[in-house]
Amino acid sequence: MLTIGATIKTFREQQELSQRGLAEQAGISAAALSQLEAGRVSPSVATLEKLADGLGISIASFFLQAEKDKDIEIFHLHDRPSVSLDQGGHFVPLTALNRPTGFEPMLVQLDAGGRFEESQYGINSAHAFVWVRSGSALLEYDGREYHLSEMQSLYYDARKQHNWRNISDTRCELLMVRSR
Repeated sequence: MLTIGATIKTFREQQELSQRGLAEQAGISAAALSQLEAGRVSPSVATLEKLADGLGISIASFFLQAEKDKDIEIFHLHDRPSVSLDQGGHFVPLTALNRPTGFEPMLVQLDAGGRFEESQYGINSAHAFVWVRSGSALLEYDGREYHLSEMQSLYYDARKQHNWRNISDTRCELLMVRSR
């Protein structure tokens, strides 16, 4: 906890923001930010998402150290942090640390029966691309349901109400790329 808190503080200070300033930009309370930076509480995925948006960085930046003066980043999936989802699964940020971009890739791993409700995590992207890497998933989108299986992909307007569910009895993996 202390490591993530210290990292949040470092990013905040690099941008010359007060705790109150970052809290306002991120839409969280200054007291909550103070607790996070002091390492007294562990941030939820939703809070990390809000802080990343407030700082204009990727979620991966909280977990990984960028190497200086690199014009290419190569990494192995197993070297990336895995963040637990509240409703049965994990997501793995795949963002390049040295390249600020208008998109953020992530791997979403849903356990059997798991859910990924982006609105629960404060994700407010305008557009998303999803490729089903393995297994199958159900997209509940704007009052309709779409069943997707391995090797299928889709683009969608992520501002509309939507949720991902794994309705199978095996894990599924989604490569998700969303606009920032």
